[in-house]
Amino acid sequence: MSKRKADNEMATAAQKSNPADSIQIVGDITINKSKPLEEYQKLINTRVAVDQIVDDAVTKENFRKIAAAARDVIWQILFSDDAVAAAESQKLASDVLEEYKGDACFYEPWAYNEWIVKLRDELLKREQLDFWRDTIVKKQLGPCWSRDSDLFDSDDVPPLEFYAHAGCVAPFAASLKVRAAEKAASGDEDPTAVALDRSNSNAAALTSDFDATISMEQPLGDYRDLMKRYVLTTCIVPDEIQKKNIDKIGNATRAIIWKLLFEGTPTQVEFDNAAELLQEYKGDAGFYGPWDYNEWIVKLRDEVLQRQMLDFWGQKMVPMELGPCCARDSDYFDNMDELPLEFYDKAGFKAPFDPSKD
Repeated sequence: MSKRKADNEMATAAQKSNPADSIQIVGDITINKSKPLEEYQKLINTRVAVDQIVDDAVTKENFRKIAAAARDVIWQILFSDDAVAAAESQKLASDVLEEYKGDACFYEPWAYNEWIVKLRDELLKREQLDFWRDTIVKKQLGPCWSRDSDLFDSDDVPPLEFYAHAGCVAPFAASLKVRAAEKAASGDEDPTAVALDRSNSNAAALTSDFDATISMEQPLGDYRDLMKRYVLTTCIVPDEIQKKNIDKIGNATRAIIWKLLFEGTPTQVEFDNAAELLQEYKGDAGFYGPWDYNEWIVKLRDEVLQRQMLDFWGQKMVPMELGPCCARDSDYFDNMDELPLEFYDKAGFKAPFDPSKD
């Protein structure tokens, strides 16, 4: 979720010309259900995200009232008696919810974080699982945290539990930083052995002197071990050396995925192993640097289609969104960047997030 810029590029020239003394605390606000996103954006752009110097108390109070109206209209759209959260209603609610979370992360996340739990519970109670999975989980619209708001720091606990319902997990659950923190907290290993192993790994990481070996039998476990040892170090590694370590592991990862898929006749286990590793690798690429992944994944797709491996394409790559990293899964992109819709538009498939998809 991108953070709102102080200089709001969405505001029109007319909105920006409002004199500062015209920005007052708004009265009671309601947002119409027919065009909630447009009305919400207009209120934010004219009463909160303005270029003029405005008293902080006015800005905060205006956002508080607009946010309350946004919460009300989202609730009405999703849970009113005359609508069973049809596709059109879900789209309206999704658009304004995504926009509201972005602003809440910048201006004031606490009310959002409290309310979104209530929204989740109501969705699950009513078994509105499509909206839960396709909007709340996939778009990461749970509580704001350090990944999407400067009002939190890296010591705050990621909201993993929020997403752990109806068979879902947080999209960022595979994040190496989160996983490493959970492992460190478990305390299952002998401290002396762990300290010695970590010392040796740190020394190798500082020189990039290690073999990036990933086996066919347990590729995901081997990959995670390499990343834990030589990227998630407990010492300060110079940026250029860390990049070298990440590149070395990335090269080995791409090679083993290619081997799993295209050497001989792949078994179902090898298909599953390749998909799991590919998903993990994409998540880390989105965090550490997506460019090599984004270039290579096109070549992988083309080879998969050339070999007519449509089960892997249609059952793994497309529904798991294993195409190029984009604003949906990497902070290296923002909402102004185009989504990779064309990547998935092959062999009769479309991207799961394609707005034209039925």
